[in-house]
Formats: sequence, C-alpha cells, structure tokens
Amino acid sequence: AYHTQLETVQLVDGTGKLREYSRAGDQDMIHATGVALGAFGILTEVTMKNIAAYRLRRRKWVLPIGDMLRDFETMMAAHRSAEFYYIPFSGYAQFIASDLSDAQPTQRPTEDDEKGLATLRKLRTVLRWLPSLRRALIKGAVKKVPAEDYVQDWLNVYASDRQTRFNEMEYHLPFEDGPKALAEIIELTEKHFPEVYFPMEVRSVASDEFWLSPFHKRLTCSIAIHHDAANDPLPFMRAAEPIFRRYGGRPHWGKMHSLKAADLKKLYPRWDDAMAVRRDIDPHNRFVSPYIADLFGIEQ
Repeated sequence: AYHTQLETVQLVDGTGKLREYSRAGDQDMIHATGVALGAFGILTEVTMKNIAAYRLRRRKWVLPIGDMLRDFETMMAAHRSAEFYYIPFSGYAQFIASDLSDAQPTQRPTEDDEKGLATLRKLRTVLRWLPSLRRALIKGAVKKVPAEDYVQDWLNVYASDRQTRFNEMEYHLPFEDGPKALAEIIELTEKHFPEVYFPMEVRSVASDEFWLSPFHKRLTCSIAIHHDAANDPLPFMRAAEPIFRRYGGRPHWGKMHSLKAADLKKLYPRWDDAMAVRRDIDPHNRFVSPYIADLFGIEQ
C-alpha cells in the first residue's frame, strides 16, 4: 500500500502550527497520520521510500472459479502481485500475475476491457430473465478469452482504461477467509441480483502497522464488487455488506459502506489512540466535515 512507503511527514495542524514527523524518530506519529482521511492536518510535504524503475512480466489466464478458490492461497502467494476477477454468471475467473523480469519488453496486447464489459452488459439486458442461456453464453465467451504473457516497464503494465461509470464497495478481510466470503457473494449475486454484470475484483495485500489502515496487522484479501452507476446500487450493496462484516471485513475508506464509529472501533485495535492523536492535532475540529464527524463519532 502507498502509505507504507512514508519516511517523513510535514503537516499543518488545526492551530496553524507546522509539525514534522519521521519514521526514525516518531514512528507512532507516522503510523497515526499515514492513513488519516484528511482529518489529521494538512499534509504539506512527505518523503517517500522509492526503488529503481523495474520491469514486469504480466500474465493473464482464465480458470474455473472452483479451481481458483481451491488454490487461492498458493496462487496468490506465488507472485510479486496477484489478483483475479470473477465474471458473474460465468463460473470462471481471470487470474492476473505480475512478477519482476529482466527480459526485453514485448508488445502489450490491445486493451479490450470496455468491449468485454459492453458484451456482458448486453447479455444482462437481453437475457436477464433467461439465466440459463445467459450463463451458457457468458461461459462460452469467457472460456475463449486468450491468455496473455508479455513484459513491459511497470508504468505500461499497471494502468487500465475505465470508461464505464460504476459504484463500488470494497472490503478487506483476513486473507484466509477470502475464498469463503467470495463464494457467498457469488451465490448472493447469482441468486438475487441478475442486473449485476461487472466483474468482482479480488487481490491480496500485505499487512502493515498503520493505525487506521484496513491492512493493519493482518495479511488481507480485498474483495471489490461493482454496480452500474446508471442503476440504484443500494439493494445489492446492502445485501452484500453483512457477508463482508461477518468475516471481520474492514471497508475501503473511499468506497461505499455503512459503518459508523462504533462499528469501526471494533475493527481497529489502535482506534482510540488514533482518535487521541486527531484531537491533539486538531483540538478545534477545523478539519472535521459532517461526514468525518459521523464516521469518527465526533460531537460538534
């Protein structure tokens, strides 16, 4: 995660005072302010730990979702970074593996995610009430998606084109619970929400020490579900969220969720410490919006 590369932080607090913290001398303050939702002062300068530019070998292939869930831990641990997408109503996932490489760059295949998404949307619209035919056509199409294997500089690998607007909920769960939670989300979706066609994204994230990080002190499986922004996402999101919560999931701070301070406090061991630091940095609540007040349980 980006915040784990912080070395020094300079911020202006709620009284106008300039404060500086470093990992070497103020590690707790780095861990407190590194994930802060804008409520712990105004960051004016940071020092980040960097590495030399690198090259990646990127591979993609499809496999049955049952195989993916069975081999989840092995496959996710075998690569520098790994993720997969489950295509609703297909029974198949697309696995994406990225590993360091010294090989010469090769041609990156043409990006056609938007074309694929348009096809899934069309099948949803035309065959929404013929689920068996819809499933058969999607399964047949996904099985034909060609595998990819190429080498490129990192900046030519990570970026993806996203043109279709969507709403998203992402929860970060204990790594070992990811497959069970995803299986329940898939069952929920395919039984009760035929309008959903966006792929579900699943990735692993290393643990860290930042107090309000969703990855605090646990290896994490992140599951993101998406809904076309042209339609009301709330019924789907409200139905899925209890599954994430049952597995101790922590919501992505910038995406849809319904948790409040009382819920969040149970999920973050250093919650009270983080709130104490916030009060010290901003004693007059100058950085507290109505949303932050509700989220953090701050009386104004």
